[in-house]
Formats: sequence, structure tokens, C-alpha cells
Amino acid sequence: MASPDRSSSSPLLADVRTLACLFVLWKLLLLCIAYASPGPGYDTSTTLLFARAQSALSENTLLEDFAKRLASKLVRWDALYFVSVAHRGRLFEQEWAWGWGYTNLLGLISKVLPRASSLSPLYVQAFAGVLISHVSHLLSVFMLYGLVHHLPIMNIPERRKVAFIAASLHIFSSAGLFLSAPYAESLFSMLNFLGILLHVGISYGMPLEKYGPSALIRLLLSGVCFGLATTCRSNGVFSGLIYFHHLYMLFHSKINVRTIVTVAVIGLSAIMILAGMLLPQYLAYQDFCVFSPADELRPWCSRSLPSVYSWVQEHYWNVGFLRYWTVSNIPLFLLAAPMLCALIGTGLAAPDLKIDVPGKRSKQASVYLLCLAAPQILLALLALTTFHVQIVNRIATGYPIWYIVIAAGISFVRHVQDHLGRPSSQQLIFRGMFMYSIIQGGLYASFMPPA
Repeated sequence: MASPDRSSSSPLLADVRTLACLFVLWKLLLLCIAYASPGPGYDTSTTLLFARAQSALSENTLLEDFAKRLASKLVRWDALYFVSVAHRGRLFEQEWAWGWGYTNLLGLISKVLPRASSLSPLYVQAFAGVLISHVSHLLSVFMLYGLVHHLPIMNIPERRKVAFIAASLHIFSSAGLFLSAPYAESLFSMLNFLGILLHVGISYGMPLEKYGPSALIRLLLSGVCFGLATTCRSNGVFSGLIYFHHLYMLFHSKINVRTIVTVAVIGLSAIMILAGMLLPQYLAYQDFCVFSPADELRPWCSRSLPSVYSWVQEHYWNVGFLRYWTVSNIPLFLLAAPMLCALIGTGLAAPDLKIDVPGKRSKQASVYLLCLAAPQILLALLALTTFHVQIVNRIATGYPIWYIVIAAGISFVRHVQDHLGRPSSQQLIFRGMFMYSIIQGGLYASFMPPA
């Protein structure tokens, strides 16, 4: 038996080690910025929350003081709700807007973490969130690197360069400190990337009638991952658009028993994604609409589609079509404009990434890449028209195509602009991401927008 080719695996391992080093250095820089931010910040909610929960009177060690200060700098904005809900459960209807899957995982992880007697359980919840964010972010970096190697783009040497640059861009993502704090963004990215990674290896170029058991299992597991991602962030439901590629493939496949089974598995995968959205809604409906007295029923219970999530978004945060289009929000639209342009522009450019894909597979590769890009395009359009536009800078981190297209542009520019002194647009995007994350880290830790 031939020995494995170490010449091909060694560069990949070197890339993984380099990415891990970049990740550690970047995270240390962001945590230092957060720790050094002055005072309790613009808002004292975090200070009050931890002060109420801290009952121990024993004197803290230097390490415990350090840990408490760092935790207090990371529990800002929505992280306050994530940590509180994971600690005591959901008491109010607006708390059903915070990722049901993420807060439940946060509660489970906090139960197995060691805890110093002088630290309240809320601090443990915060540390659990920080742990989940860092581990999930690192894993999603590796998954994005592997994902590029499975895409129908470019030749193998060029693909490795693009994979490394794309994974590096994900490390320096515009989400910045949100990928270190107790937020759902890192976990969502990991689950979404894993779902795509499971999906991409079996989908393009293979007729549906040739899907074997292993392909069907991977297809089903991708639906599980997308469904779990949806329990963390509701925009995970957009990942179901990836399965539209199979509708295209259906027109190029023979109808037989295996084709029918494949279509059934695709349908089951889509149901799992919907379940990630509907299960929390069902639990909230049981709590507020079934087991509550008739005179205490909430208004959304009588709607034709009684969704607590849409009610909370509309009633408490005024989310809706063009509701955010006010003069006072113009700075937030300007802040989000680069990311909106990047998501839409790279999404539309994604089908052109195919290089060295022969014959009929070229068209199939284009369709598949467009289906992969469709979720980020829809996200950008909804951010522009419907919800709080500034959050697109952090929730875009869970979509791989924009990293890959920008990485391909940077890799191409290295070949054709080596002798030019000016940076490319892709390089400017990277510099903007880096600077934005640094500035945003200090603002976040000081409890100041943008959030």
C-alpha cells in the first residue's frame, strides 16, 4: 500500500498552525483592548447586574479580580440578556427573542465549569459564553479553510491561497469583540459553516439519482446543523436557500427510486431548518397562550400566525419594513453601507469564481455558488429594508461566500498588481475590517454603540 503523500498535507498543516497563531494573537489584542477600556462604561447595567448577583463576602484573589473585570467588559448590550436568561430562564416575552438554542447551551456549559466560591453564578455564565465564543470561532476558521478546498473553484494551488486568506479574513471579521463576548455569532458561524461543509462535498455535479447512503446522511446532517444554527440566530433559516440547487439538479436527473428518496431527504432537511425556528415559537405559545389565564393572554396569541419572535421585534424594537428609515438613523446606514455592498456585490460575483471546471459542470458550479450566496444577499436586503441595519456588521460573519470572493480578489491582485503602489478594493476592505474591529472593541467594552 502506498504511503500517504506528505507533500500535500504538510502545507495544509502549516496553514492551520499559522491560522491558529493569528487567532490567538488577535484574540489577545481584542481582550486587552476590552480590559483596558476605562470605567464601567456609558451604561451601568452590567455593574448593577453583577452587583445584585454577587453575594459572597470573601476577599477576591488577584486572578479573580482580573477575571471579574474582564467578564464585566464583555457582558454588554445583548450579552446581558443572554447571560441572565441562561442563568434563570425566560421570564418575559421579549426574552424569547434571544437565541433559544444558544442560551440553553450556555446554561449547560456553565454547570460543568469549575467555579470559585467568591464568584456568583452569573460570572460563570459569562465565562461559559466567552469559552463557547472562542472555541466556536476557532473551529469556524478551520471549517472555512476546509470549505474552500471542497468548492468547485480554481485549481488546487490557487485554492489553497484563497482558503488561507478567507480563513484569515474570518479571524479579523468585522464582528470583532462580538466573537469573543457571550454572543451567539460565533456558535452560529460554526454551525452554519459545518452545515455548508457537509453539503458542499456531495451536491454540485452529482445527479440526484446517484446519491448514495453516505451522501444522503451528509445531506441530512447539513439540515441538522442549519436547524441548530437557526435556534441560535433566526437568520439561520436563510440557509435553506442552499437546497434550491437541488431543484436545478432535479431537472437534470433521471426519476427513479433513489431520486425520490433523495428528494424526501432534502425535504426532511428543510423541515429540520424550519423546526429550528418553530420549536422556540411553539414553546413560547404554550407558555403565554395555552397555560396562561384568558384575561392575561398577550395580543400576539390571537394572530393567525402567533409568533412571539415577530411580535417582540415589532412591539419592543419597532422592526418592520422601512421603519428604520429615519433621518436619525442615517449614520447607522452609513456605518453598515460597506458591509451591505460587500454582501450583495460578492454574492452576485460568486458564480464567476469557477475556474478550471470543465464542460457541463461549469454551469452546475455557477448555480451552486449562487445558491450558496443567496442567504447573504437576502440577509443584506432585509438588513437594508427591515431590521436594525447596523447589526449586519456582526451577523454577516456566519456567511462564507463574501470572505471567499474577497480572498479570491486579494489572491488575484497579488499576481497582477505586484508592481503597483496602490491597494486594491479588496485590500481596502480588509484594512477597513481590521480598523473597525479595533475601534468597535473599545466602544463595545465601554458600553457604547454601535451594537
